[in-house]
Amino acid sequence: MLIINGTAELMHDNSKLASGSRHEFNMFSKEMPFEQQLTQIEEYLMCRGWDNIEILSNGIINDVKDITHTVLQQAYDKAECEGFAVTINNQALN
Repeated sequence: MLIINGTAELMHDNSKLASGSRHEFNMFSKEMPFEQQLTQIEEYLMCRGWDNIEILSNGIINDVKDITHTVLQQAYDKAECEGFAVTINNQALN
């Protein structure tokens, strides 16, 4: 499973976050390699209201047991079923 870490800007207000705020995200992609997933990653995030995406790092996780955070474990499981999953840090960077 591919894991991607980066930041993105929220394009529209929602019930919890303000438009224009920048947040860190973690994303899981069932498909690899990373370079071949860039377009799909961008589309996935943009469909959910995020733009100005900056990828900070990426890597591979071979087993969900390597993840110790419950929310990230749930995102990993979701990506196993749906192909992609993303978690957004609720605390804005700016």
